[in-house]
Amino acid sequence: MKITLAAALSVNGNLSQNLNKIEAVLRAHPDQDFVLFGEAFLQGFNSLTFDPDHDRQWAVGHSDAPISWLRDLARTVHSGIGVGYFRFHQGKWTSNYLIISNQGEILLDYARMSPGWKIHDADPQLYAEGTQSGIFRYHGKQIGVLLCGDGWTDEVVSAMISRQPDLVFWPVYVCFPLTEWKQEQAGAYALQAGSFAKRVVLVNNLDTPGVEEPALGGAFDIQNGQIQALLPWAQEGCLTLEIPE
Repeated sequence: MKITLAAALSVNGNLSQNLNKIEAVLRAHPDQDFVLFGEAFLQGFNSLTFDPDHDRQWAVGHSDAPISWLRDLARTVHSGIGVGYFRFHQGKWTSNYLIISNQGEILLDYARMSPGWKIHDADPQLYAEGTQSGIFRYHGKQIGVLLCGDGWTDEVVSAMISRQPDLVFWPVYVCFPLTEWKQEQAGAYALQAGSFAKRVVLVNNLDTPGVEEPALGGAFDIQNGQIQALLPWAQEGCLTLEIPE
């Protein structure tokens, strides 16, 4: 299985630019099982204000053009896609991670179960969490998905462990300063990943220059709680991994 982790630039509130970035990365990495982007990559993590009237402009659901376009792109390039987005469905927003196969099929659309993606005052009737673990089968493997703070939430982690995943995708949006990443957080994330799966792949978004407290990108291949390969922070890049079938 070939997987590419794409630590790529996500622009808040610019769907077209973020779709163009996904296309450029996929065309540079054809014939992959999955090319993975970070949390809320499609609209940009800070695109929502949690004012429903404002946020409606960023609404994306399965029947909308961006998702159809991504499915067509996956088929054309023959590379699967994992991408975070804010889904608007049945009058509610969730922070989701969409898995599309290299045949253009939707394999999973996981709604984040932990609340850290939204502000404390967000209306819980409109901005909601998911209730089911993210897990799918692919080429005989159980693959799990945890979105950012899910991986630090005991009940979510316990539910994932009970599914006995062979591999976990852990897309995030986190904004630690570079020094903190290097001295503390990289090791902490690796150790935490080792508590729920033997192999975990983590990918973070990269913010545009000028954003206050920006996400600095980076990606890790974590095996048994140890980082085996990584992308440097503060620059775009892709890390391609071969994972035994």
